[in-house]
Amino acid sequence: MNDPKAQHTQNPAVANDCDTRRAILRAARERFLHYGYKKTTIDEVAAAAGVGKGTVYLYFSSKEEILLTLARDVKRCVTEQMRGIAGSLAPPEEKLRRMILARILTVHDAASATAHGLELVDDMLQPKVFQCGQGEYQTQQRLLAEVMREGAGRGHFVLPHDDPTGESTADRFAIAFMAFFPPYVTHCVAGTGCRRQLEARADEMVEFLMRGLRARPGG
Repeated sequence: MNDPKAQHTQNPAVANDCDTRRAILRAARERFLHYGYKKTTIDEVAAAAGVGKGTVYLYFSSKEEILLTLARDVKRCVTEQMRGIAGSLAPPEEKLRRMILARILTVHDAASATAHGLELVDDMLQPKVFQCGQGEYQTQQRLLAEVMREGAGRGHFVLPHDDPTGESTADRFAIAFMAFFPPYVTHCVAGTGCRRQLEARADEMVEFLMRGLRARPGG
């Protein structure tokens, strides 16, 4: 018996539909990064994608919806990186360090990609756009909590008595790293050496927090 799902994925019309949507998103992202979100028009996105303006509106109701989609894609990319790290064979402490760095550096790389990268990240932090990515953020927090529970189960970590799930501890970790995201409250800005500096300072913060999480010998 033929698999309806397989038939659906092999449908040329469906494949073409997905290709068109990807082309629009790719064109929009490039325009936003190089010229800024506010200065980019739907006409310019359509021209860059090689489609008509009406075609863009078949997939997205507005320029803001395109931005919302791009923001979700960035957050989803971070989530997948963190999920892969959480499922790896690395020790729990190393998992946490790599997951936190993935979260920080992915955003930094997007912000420093071009002259308008930081502006685009700022636009993505607007309340409505930020809110649309909360589902991915919560998934990321659950992944951190899972690794914390793993570490506690293996005797590497000691979670607070009032937080056996690690969820509150994961939230505290997130708060501790807020200054590592744009707009930076440190003097770190997009430019040569900033990524290394950001990574080094994030590592220092991870080590600081780990001191309170590690199990003490004989404790």
